[in-house]
Formats: sequence, C-alpha cells, structure tokens
Amino acid sequence: KKIDFFFVQSLFIDFFCDSNILQTIITQFINFAITPIFNSFKSITTFTHADKAVSSIFNSDFSYLVQTYLLANNGDANAQYDLAVMYDIGRGVAEDDKEALTWYLKAAEQGNVYAQNNLGVMYDKGIEGVVENDNKALQWYLKAAKQGYANAQNNLAVMYDRGGNGILKDDKAALKWYRKAADQGYADAQYTLGWRHAKGKGVLKDYKIAIKWFLKAAEQGNIYAQNNLAVMYNTGQGVVKDNQVALSWYLKSAEQGNIYAQNNLGVIYDNGVEGILENDIEAIKWYLKAAEQGYADAQYNLALMYDLGGQGVLEDDKEAVKWYRKLAKRGYANAQYNLGVMYQHGEGVTKDMTKAKFWIKKAYESDDAEASEAAKASWNKFELWKY
Repeated sequence: KKIDFFFVQSLFIDFFCDSNILQTIITQFINFAITPIFNSFKSITTFTHADKAVSSIFNSDFSYLVQTYLLANNGDANAQYDLAVMYDIGRGVAEDDKEALTWYLKAAEQGNVYAQNNLGVMYDKGIEGVVENDNKALQWYLKAAKQGYANAQNNLAVMYDRGGNGILKDDKAALKWYRKAADQGYADAQYTLGWRHAKGKGVLKDYKIAIKWFLKAAEQGNIYAQNNLAVMYNTGQGVVKDNQVALSWYLKSAEQGNIYAQNNLGVIYDNGVEGILENDIEAIKWYLKAAEQGYADAQYNLALMYDLGGQGVLEDDKEAVKWYRKLAKRGYANAQYNLGVMYQHGEGVTKDMTKAKFWIKKAYESDDAEASEAAKASWNKFELWKY
C-alpha cells in the first residue's frame, strides 16, 4: 500500500519542478486520492472495511492513473489516450464518456491514431454523452486511416459502404480502404472483401478471390469468414468440394457461437452428406445452440426434429410445440401452419379447433406460397371456417 503512495510522491519530484505546476498536481492528487478516501471512510463502520477501502484506492490501477494523469496533463499524447481509455472503460475511475471524449480529443489533435479512431467510433455510434455525428466520425477515421491505421481504414470503409446521415455512399472509396486494411492483415476487412467477391458487390464475382480472402480472415479466427469458407467447400464454389474441410471450418465457427455455422452443422448431421454420416443427436445439439440464440431457421429445424423424431432422438410433441410457437408468434408461416395442425390433432397440446383455425388461417393469409397452399388444403378439407 505504501509503495504506491511513495511512487506517486516520486513522480512529483521527477516530473515537476515549477511550484505552480506542483501546486496544481497536489490539488489534483487531493481530488483523486484524499477526497475518495475521506468519502469512503464516511460510510465505513469497521477497521476491516476501512482497510479494504484504502487498499482498493491505493492499488496498481490508482498508481497507474496518477502517473498517467501527470503525463497527460503535461501534454503527453500517449498518456492522454491512455487516460481517455481509462475513463471510457472505467478502469481506476468512474466511467465517464465526456471525460473520455475530452482526453481523446487532446490526444487526437496531437496525431495519436488510436485516439483519432476511438473518437470516430464515439461520433459514429453516438455513445452516451456524445451526440452521433457521421461527419465528425468520418473526419477522425480519415485522419487515422491516412496514417495507416488498419482499424480506422476498415471503419472508414464501412462508413462509405453504408452511406447515410450526410455521408454519400461510395463503393470505390469503400473498396479502396477495405483493401488497405486487408493488405495489412485486418481480418474484418479481409472477410468483407471475400464477401464482396463472392456476391459480386462492387467487383466482379470471383469465387477464387473470395476463397483467398475468406481463408486469410478465417485463419485469424473471424467466425463469419470461417462459416463462409465452410459453405464454399461444402458446395464446391471456387474450390474442389470437400465436406471434411467444410466440417472443420463449420466447427471452428460454431464453437465460437456463430448461429449460422451452428445451424449449418445441424443440417449436415441432420441429413448426412458424402463422407459424413447422419447423426441426429449431433444435429439436435447444434440446432439447439443456434435456436437458443434466437435464430429462426434453427428453431424451425429443431421443431421439425422433435415433431418427427429420428435416429436416437425421441419424438417430443411438447418441445416441437414450444419451438413452433416461438416462430409462429414472430410471423413464420410454416411454423404457424404446423402449430395449427398440432392443435387440430391434440399433439403436444390439448386439442383446440379454435386455436387450430387461428394459426392455420394465419398461414393461409401469409405471403409464403408453400405454407399458404398447405393451409388452404387443410382449411377446405377440415372445414375450419366452422370453428
């Protein structure tokens, strides 16, 4: 505890000689250290708690805070950036977006690329205490991007990509900055270039180039690139079809929580593909992971598995109803129809023709041609209008 305190004292001696500056720092030290301690003691009733309070203030974070403040206040751009981050995330101080903005500005105006980028993010997202301003966001991203900072280059590209709020959509500018960031190894930009080449968005469609960029991003752990790379190996787009390679990339992505990869794994195990045996238990496992995150396709696939049963999976009408209902309430016509049928036959629920009519009618009136056609057939065959 004492080491941190005397370290602060030594900073006063090492960094400041001028008595006016020293007085300012002492005042700041009182504000940062003595006042918090005093305020802590006011609500403390035992020496044990008091000891913990002092310990929590004179810890490494506090020591670093004071050192950083001294340097920042003396004009050190890196320290100004560090102090801004501390206010931004609440490390050693109460989280304070306005203070973070103040110190980011000081550092950014001295050319600190990290501060410039973070300022861009604050104005881009309109973080609490900062009014969203796309023009200011663009301005700061551009300053950092021109200094070669890949994160800012990607953020700038995203702004040109989406346009809006006073920023003109500019595909050429977006591609320019995506490429600069991607060439420096920035995974998000590499993924985006892969996606653009796979879709032919702003560039000629070229699956081989898409594969190149997806692979670079996937090897860095980008979950979307991993999933898309898996899809391309799964379907043989731009590469020789290889389900084992596809499976390995799906797994890497799915294990990091990507709902699309989790559902895709479910589909592979549900149906079986060349070289990979059907495995309903694995299918349910992966469908469930994506379904619990709210992914509609996985919820429907999971409901179907419980509805129909399978190898090693017992039919469970109640679980099927649970997942159909979630989707039906969100307007998914196939789920509405299937839920209606389950009410009609009393499968997993008490038979209720009024509810059957309600859900089948919803599907009948939907824009989904397949669900609407099936619902129409049930509507007429069972004369559901009577209920």
